[in-house]
This record gives sequence, C-alpha cells and structure tokens, in this order.
Amino acid sequence: MSNELFGRVIKVHIEGDYKADFSNEDFHIRFEVPFDDDSTPNQITVEIYNLSNTSINHIKKDCTLILQAGYKSDYGILSQGKISSVLTKRDGVDKITTIYMTEGQDYSGVKVSSSTSTSKKSLEIAFAKGTKADVIIKRLVSALGIRLGEMKLPKNPSYTSGYTVTGNILNNLNEVVKDCGAALYYRKGTLVVRSIKEGTDERFVLEEATGLLGSPDPFEEDDYKGYTANCLLQHRISTASIVQIKSKTANGQYRAKKGKHIASGSDFKTEVTVI
Repeated sequence: MSNELFGRVIKVHIEGDYKADFSNEDFHIRFEVPFDDDSTPNQITVEIYNLSNTSINHIKKDCTLILQAGYKSDYGILSQGKISSVLTKRDGVDKITTIYMTEGQDYSGVKVSSSTSTSKKSLEIAFAKGTKADVIIKRLVSALGIRLGEMKLPKNPSYTSGYTVTGNILNNLNEVVKDCGAALYYRKGTLVVRSIKEGTDERFVLEEATGLLGSPDPFEEDDYKGYTANCLLQHRISTASIVQIKSKTANGQYRAKKGKHIASGSDFKTEVTVI
C-alpha cells in the first residue's frame, strides 16, 4: 500500500430530526461491523468518545446512521441502517457513547393481521392466481419500506393458486425468494435478492501490497470450504464481494461469505471468510 493510504478515515453521518457528522479528525471512534449472507440484519456497534451533551441528546433510536471508513484517498460505506439504541457511560476521564445500529431495517417482527389497515404493521395482502414471484417480492419489499438494491432471480415461478401473505412478512418474503432459487441478504445496509452463488465483482486484488496481513488460513465445513483472511481495513469487501487473492496459500477468485470490519485501539482491519 502506498504511504498516502495510511491516513485513517472514519465518518459517521446521523440523520433524523437532527443531522450531524462526526469524524476521527475530531473524535476517537471505534466500531465493529459484521457482515454475512443470511437474511437477518446484522447489529453494528459504533463508539464515539467525549461527545457534547447536546449531540448525545440528539442521537436517538430510529435515526439513520451511515458509517464510512478507509483511508484519506480511498474510503467508502461499510454499512447503513437505523439506530436501535444509544448508551452513554463514563470510563475514567472519558465519556463513551455507544450507538447500536440495525443494518438496513429490521422488519423480522412485522406481521400481517386480519385488519384491512394500510399501516406497515397491519397489512392483508392476497395475490391473484398466476401471479409471478417477482411481483410478490417487489410488493412485499415496498410494503415493508426496505430499499432493494438488486434483484436477480434464477427463476420466476407463477403461483397458479395465488399467494396470500400471513403471519411474519419477512418469513413470507424469504419463502418466495427461496422458491426462485435465490437468497435474501444485506450488503452494506442494502437488501439484495439473487443467487447465493453470485457476487459483486470488486475488481480488486487482495495481496500484501494492498493490505493482506499474513497468508489466509484454509478451512472446510460441511457445505463449503475456503479461506479466512485478515487485511488492513478494506471498504470494498462486504457480503458477496468477489475479490482476487494472491498469497502463499490462497490464489484465485473468491466470494466473501462473512466477516467483519473492526476499528479498535491499534486495530483497523477487515476479517473475511471467502469461498
């Protein structure tokens, strides 16, 4: 990595009734950002040291948070979502505000009732005979208010008997997505629906010169095998990122299955499992 990349950048943007931007130029900021390819939104933690009481009072549940990180000439979004809770505590002379964020928007508890109300938490949705899966997916995503970043269905079946949404909306969405041979997951806070075998080509080579730390370790589980790697924090690597790795152990093109970005003390790195 060229020397100019070692100037670390962390930017936290918060927006609701109140808008604010915090950066590591003015505050000590720590975070942990997990990512994976299952449909449950991840929980992100951001710690900001020694905020004013005015700022703390304005950072509230349901505000939007966007977290960017990287280096002065190369940084980008790690995740975005809704603040779920905020906790401030003293640690010696420091005052630490911990912000918990739910990636994207978590509608796992939203259900459909028998009511005809049009509110998001009380919907009754029945689709006519012959309705195609993509129509149902788009309708459910719209009803939930989730931002759909990409939808690419391996197949698009028709429901000859129609389809009725009952109970947990997210469960229904997952069911239809599965019928299409696809998977539903979040990528940098944006919902993606496509084959679990597909990914986003980052056109990025991970090697010692671009931040790879040591040689990736091989692993094998029941359903898949690959490598676990550590590198200097790299915002391009996220769920389903396609990256090329050059090392003593792993050499070739791989897809990121899970991992996390970490800024804590001297650590400013990305841990990733690729297959």
